[in-house]
Amino acid sequence: MLARRELDSLSETINRNEQYAGLVFHMLNRREAVDSSQIEGTHTGFDGLLIHEIEANTEDTKRDQDADQTLGYLRAFADGSRAVADHGQPALSLDLIQHLHATLLAGQERIQPGRWRDVQNFIGTRMETARYIPPPADVVPRLMDDLGLLLHYEPDGVAEISILMRAAIAHVQFEAIHPFRDGNGRVGRLLLPLMLLADGKPPIHLATFLKVRQRDYYDALLDVQMRLNWSPWIRLFLETVIASCRHTVQLFGDLQTIQARWQAMLAEKAKRRHATIWRVTELLLGQPVVTVNVIAERLNVSFPAANEAVKELLALNILRPGNVQTRNRIFQAHEVMNALYTGLNAVLDDVARFTDGAMK
Repeated sequence: MLARRELDSLSETINRNEQYAGLVFHMLNRREAVDSSQIEGTHTGFDGLLIHEIEANTEDTKRDQDADQTLGYLRAFADGSRAVADHGQPALSLDLIQHLHATLLAGQERIQPGRWRDVQNFIGTRMETARYIPPPADVVPRLMDDLGLLLHYEPDGVAEISILMRAAIAHVQFEAIHPFRDGNGRVGRLLLPLMLLADGKPPIHLATFLKVRQRDYYDALLDVQMRLNWSPWIRLFLETVIASCRHTVQLFGDLQTIQARWQAMLAEKAKRRHATIWRVTELLLGQPVVTVNVIAERLNVSFPAANEAVKELLALNILRPGNVQTRNRIFQAHEVMNALYTGLNAVLDDVARFTDGAMK
């Protein structure tokens, strides 16, 4: 299967480039939090999330509420990843799912974070015209117990279901149950990389590519829920797996190219070849949005040293001023930001064209 080969190729890339793996996934985790949250209607962008992390903004505005939810997604994934790293597949429990939800929507008591819903919910603006009506609340615990069996799947020696198929099925099953009052889409997408991670695979994120094909995503889920037609969803799921693997492999290469170009520029043009400026460029590969204070804190250098490094990096066009209004000046490593988002549509379109050709 092509998707499995691409997943293996990504694993090999990670093993060959371990020094970049932490940088790459630090950014991808945040991109995933942003895009999965935006599917549900939030507006915080990638730079906005990083700024929110930096400033811990507590002002009661819509933008900040969105950023809090997006940051909650990131924290939920971090908790889930630690649980899986510590306990493996047994960590994928109903308790963990409830913990993910509680972390994602902490403080939003009307949604009852971490608790199965006790009301009928629906997808749409009104019950009468709902696109989809999930099962009644009183059967949610039993249905979630059934899902738990899939999460704890053990091969029976007769027929083994691949991790990709299990993840695809589990996602649809979770979304069909819709066990919480709100936040179901985000928790369902959180389960995908966690299931892969528990199986020893790279925790690839799919929300970015599902967002590109958001209408197809919704339609494919509905096709299973209403007509038991799995083909559109399985195809879309595998296409996003392939696209995510390929784009992540490309990102590893892009970061190495960017780093080499920066090093050449610094060696040739930097006014003072002090260690701080070199260390800042290393920081930027995984943290492309910074302030002078962040640089000083992360690198344990003085504010003047960090500020001087920023000035030189601005002069070299490695950094540019950010375009988001904040109480501290924000700077962006635009080449890293571009690498993170450039080509998403193209790689997914290429995969879709290949799939079309293979099916003819």
